[in-house]
Amino acid sequence: MTPSETAAPDPGDDPVVAPAEGSPSLVADEGEERRAMDPWLFFAAMSLACLGLVMVYSASVYTARVRYHDWEYFLGRQSVLFALGTAVMVLTSRLDYRIFRRFAPHLMGIGLMGLLLVLAVGDEVNGARRWIRAPGINIQPSELAKVFLAMFLSAMLARQGERVRRFKAGFLPPLLVASLTMVLVLLEKDLGTTILLGAVTLTALFVAGTRITYVVAAMMLAAPLAWSQIVGVGFRKGRLLDFLSGEQSYQIQQSLIAVGSGGTWGLGLGAGRQKLGFLPENHTDFILASIAEELGLVGVWTVIGLFCLLVWRGLVAARGAPDRFGTYLAVALSALFGFQALINISVVLDVIPAKGITLPFLSYGGSSLLVSMGATGVLLSISRRPRPWRISDQRSRAPASERPARTDRRQRTAEPPRKSWWPWKRAAAASSGPRRNARIARS
Repeated sequence: MTPSETAAPDPGDDPVVAPAEGSPSLVADEGEERRAMDPWLFFAAMSLACLGLVMVYSASVYTARVRYHDWEYFLGRQSVLFALGTAVMVLTSRLDYRIFRRFAPHLMGIGLMGLLLVLAVGDEVNGARRWIRAPGINIQPSELAKVFLAMFLSAMLARQGERVRRFKAGFLPPLLVASLTMVLVLLEKDLGTTILLGAVTLTALFVAGTRITYVVAAMMLAAPLAWSQIVGVGFRKGRLLDFLSGEQSYQIQQSLIAVGSGGTWGLGLGAGRQKLGFLPENHTDFILASIAEELGLVGVWTVIGLFCLLVWRGLVAARGAPDRFGTYLAVALSALFGFQALINISVVLDVIPAKGITLPFLSYGGSSLLVSMGATGVLLSISRRPRPWRISDQRSRAPASERPARTDRRQRTAEPPRKSWWPWKRAAAASSGPRRNARIARS
């Protein structure tokens, strides 16, 4: 037995199953354990998306009539996006999620290019440059960058394995990539998404096993930078001072009026009054205020409960994932949904200063809805533990117990020299060996 057969497998590689003989060209072993996708995860995502479709119509009828002379303008567009998002979610759930590990660097490159492109040709709305106008839809590259960054970090951390505990080789590289993404988003004047990306990055690093001292040091280093971005920009400083003094801005005042007027059971679906030109952005960032006004406290707690269910089932999928990449990706996407919903709900209820960040599945917007449902499809794919495809990123075609391990330089030098493949040399060596002399003696 050679040293390569007795050595332990590399900790950075995930075990995969070798393709069986006669298996299809895209799938591997027929005997690998599979299961159906998580029904509770699917239920939570679809319930939020359906509720968002209803509330977008209810909250936007006045704005649609005033701006576009069509009561159902936003409903029609959101319905098309809902159908496309459902198709994207179902299609993504049938894919092998490991394929995103192989193409994670390419996706991250696309995300960074989108962030650079929006700075060059994006439209400026309310002082922020976040959208690229396309036929029929406004694309927000930061929405794609959030998911692509989660995939890239998960792939990098899964590849590093136990090396993630080292500062230079494990902690610093993913942090630099995440920092570059956050800087580009910050140049769009989107501090809320920047903070969200930082929270997801530190969560992924913590789950991957990096030292807690590194995470705390990164937070301490980021705190003064975030503070300088708040007090150094006029409108952010104004929001902070209004929040600390208790003098809410007009939008926050109208949001709290909507929440308070709804009571326990709400005024009834479609009976809200703040949507009649009083509450700005009531169908986008502040759609939860419209839900609270028309569906009451029960509606708000229903939304919070559905998000808790979504995050919980995502973490369950992470715990049952067959490899590190699946675990890290499920945790990152679950944290992305949880943190984003928490920030939006806190802004609407005046718990934190105002931030321009959407509520996943519920707010009007094509990029937000499509990306949210696509990310849910990835979680569903992880939850059903699909067979590994041949095109997916796999560390080896053989099982972990059978594939040869990597050997260091000392082991390679200690091994005996390999036999030459030249057939005449082997034949010559065999003809002059002791076995041939013994056959001659017997003859």
